Amino acid sequence: MTWIIKRRFPIVAAIIIILASVVSVTLILKKNASDSSSESKGRVVNINSITPMNKDTSKDNILSPENKFKLPEEAFELHYDAVVVDSHNDFLYQIVKRNADFAKENTFTQTGLPRLIKGGVRVQFFALWIPPENFADSKEYVLNEINILNSLAKNNSAQFEIAKSFKDVENILKQNKLAGLIGIEGGTAIENNIDNLDEFYSLGVRYISLTWNNSNNIASSAADEEMGKVTGLTDFGKKVIQRMNSLGILVDVSHLGEKSFWDVAAISDKPLIASHSCSYTLNPVKRNLTDEQIKAIAKSGGVVMINFHSTFLKKDAKKKISLANKVYSKELKSIFNKYGDDLIKYNEERYNFLQTNRPSENTATLDDLIEQIEYIIKLVGVEYVGLGSDYDGGIQPPFDLYDGTCYPMITKRLAEKGYSELEIRNILGLNFLRVFKSL
Repeated sequence: MTWIIKRRFPIVAAIIIILASVVSVTLILKKNASDSSSESKGRVVNINSITPMNKDTSKDNILSPENKFKLPEEAFELHYDAVVVDSHNDFLYQIVKRNADFAKENTFTQTGLPRLIKGGVRVQFFALWIPPENFADSKEYVLNEINILNSLAKNNSAQFEIAKSFKDVENILKQNKLAGLIGIEGGTAIENNIDNLDEFYSLGVRYISLTWNNSNNIASSAADEEMGKVTGLTDFGKKVIQRMNSLGILVDVSHLGEKSFWDVAAISDKPLIASHSCSYTLNPVKRNLTDEQIKAIAKSGGVVMINFHSTFLKKDAKKKISLANKVYSKELKSIFNKYGDDLIKYNEERYNFLQTNRPSENTATLDDLIEQIEYIIKLVGVEYVGLGSDYDGGIQPPFDLYDGTCYPMITKRLAEKGYSELEIRNILGLNFLRVFKSL
């Protein structure tokens, strides 16, 4: 039939061929659009299984990712594709003291496994904090918390696994699980025995905050130095630093007094981290870091992880307010019920809603967190800042970062600010992983 048409009616034949080509191209475009839509849905979180649905990353170098997304339009897609690292979370204390359930969204906690996964967190450091009433048996308290964390991993093995090395993190991410890491908040856990560091390392501890608010036999804290109790780093503390450096345990300077900080900076030969701190210049409180301290951390090759606590982020921030999930509980639940099966759409709608429904004055918001991040970028560079929320550690987070599901809004705002995909990935987690890989 085609031969007859070509032979007798060349013009008709040409028209038919053109029409066939148009139909073919249209079908191809529709297929590509469908495939693109499927790929986009593959980057969101499946709420029913509470499992990250990212593509196979088995061949990816997580520290050298490719550009994939158009920003700021695809900021939420970027977020769920990125390796988001949070260097400080106190959920273990909520288990010990309040019997929180890691596998559920407790009404009295800010995180837990479901919220962290919905928030796109891929690597979470869990802090082993020792309350004052347990200072006398600090090591025993910490060992108990490690046992609890290992039990959480065993009971949630399909979604959560403990890492001890950068290679472990890579392998866990390839399995689409949340990678858990261990940090000790307070050097009192070392007690008077330097060899306890070896035991902690063997159990997976990869950073230690030398002090909490209390000074100890290692160094003086920021809280005590502000009151004139300045000792700096002790002789025992110097040995602790040297052993931590040799083992591969990061020295965390959050909570450390300024005299102690400079003593540590003078002898440590490994990158320093601040697991949950902010800028003193933006908000002059004792727990925050001066410009010179931030520069010293960057010079060491380390990283400053921004704390989400309102009174650290914003000067004169109100200490007690109702957060967005309480003020707009009905509206936010409605948005989730409508779009929750697609977290890209859900986050878009939630973000837009919260941008048009603002809190009262002197209330910390996402903008204050971004200001802290940008201050450090301008001071030392985009390679030296990250996220260390301190969720579930008694903090009051910003109004619109009310719990662990809210991390995607940080990515969106950074994208709107004009940061590149690589810069955003670095801030979200790759900066910390660079340091972690160096151990």
